[in-house]
Amino acid sequence: MIIRKKALLKGTERDAAGPGWTSLRLLVRSDGMGFSMTETEVLPGAVLKLEYKNHVEACYCIAGTGTVIELSSGTRHEITPGVLYAPDNHDRHEVHVPADGEALKLICVFSPALEGTEVHGPDGSYAAPVDTA
Repeated sequence: MIIRKKALLKGTERDAAGPGWTSLRLLVRSDGMGFSMTETEVLPGAVLKLEYKNHVEACYCIAGTGTVIELSSGTRHEITPGVLYAPDNHDRHEVHVPADGEALKLICVFSPALEGTEVHGPDGSYAAPVDTA
């Protein structure tokens, strides 16, 4: 049984951040679950250009508002509490959060699992997992 307390993860190597975002890695690859789970905040005014080439991701909004734009088509999706989005085809996308609002708070699941310390590369992706088998 894995039990994690958010307060005990703050300030550890599982507390990742980059320009416009923070991400508390609740479950990571070393936990052996086959996926990772994060509590991620996209900060007010942020525009994140993302393309997870090496992972699939599902994000469930628990607070705040934002917009996800599919870059291939320009299709816009309003994200509010209770909405899930999942770029299941490694879709290039942008996440926008209004500068005058609160952070967009998401629970995100990644497969394959994140190591836990990743930050986005210049192309908006995380590096491919290293096979340690």
